[in-house]
Amino acid sequence: MLTSDYIQKNATSANTAEDLTSSSQPSFKIEIELNNLEELISNSTRIPLTELSIVDRDWLLHQLNQIKENLPVDLATAIEIANCRQQIISEAEGYACLIVKSAEEKASKILQESAIVRQAELDGAKIRLKTERECEELKQATLSEIEQLRRATIAESLAIQTGADNYADQVLGDMEQRLQQMLEIIQNGRQQLD
Repeated sequence: MLTSDYIQKNATSANTAEDLTSSSQPSFKIEIELNNLEELISNSTRIPLTELSIVDRDWLLHQLNQIKENLPVDLATAIEIANCRQQIISEAEGYACLIVKSAEEKASKILQESAIVRQAELDGAKIRLKTERECEELKQATLSEIEQLRRATIAESLAIQTGADNYADQVLGDMEQRLQQMLEIIQNGRQQLD
């Protein structure tokens, strides 16, 4: 009875953790924004006889700001997912404690009713120690797995952020070089007019 009550109670909290992960995922997708940025550059008006293009400055700055603002959100989402895993482990530990407590209460009742009180006390102590040891092993294994998942998530988030930063830097450097070339062409044209 204790087990089924606990499972029903915690089924709701497990669903809440799943909802948290799915609802916390932002609608912003870094790949889409980077593709939009690339499309803007690819579809921009070309200056004849050059490799230069004219780009809408305001729209470009808007896209770059979108990317800058939402990278921290993606990182926070990854950390939040790792935190939900910790909540599930905590609930499992609580369930294990309830099982141990229930077993201890039943053992105490049996001992009081039994004629072989001493033997029952020894058996109960062994069961308790074994259960505690198994719970501790399970806890350590789970904590180790959570730590590995957390490290992997953080490493992946950092790699994504570094890749996005490098790509943005490359695009901005290329744009800067093209704009400088365009400025030189304009200045040369004006000098020839004078």
